[in-house]
Amino acid sequence: MPDYALKALFVAVGALALWQSHSIMMKTKDWLARAGLHAAMGLTALLMANCLGALFDAGVGLNRLTVPVSAALGVPGVGLLWAVKYLL
Repeated sequence: MPDYALKALFVAVGALALWQSHSIMMKTKDWLARAGLHAAMGLTALLMANCLGALFDAGVGLNRLTVPVSAALGVPGVGLLWAVKYLL
């Protein structure tokens, strides 16, 4: 299997996981469960962004700064990381 096909498969599975997590998050009322799902969605989005970015040499990287930012801010936090890296 080519490398780009495997990365595309990872992105597709990540997108399905994000969609499923979002639908679960909208149904739950417990704030701790929502925060955990929000962090999981942010980390999944960061991994998906790195898989897509590796195809175009535009990855963000996983380090001590990006993981907590994406976990705390969720999917918009991943967009913020990309904007900070490539626009500033």
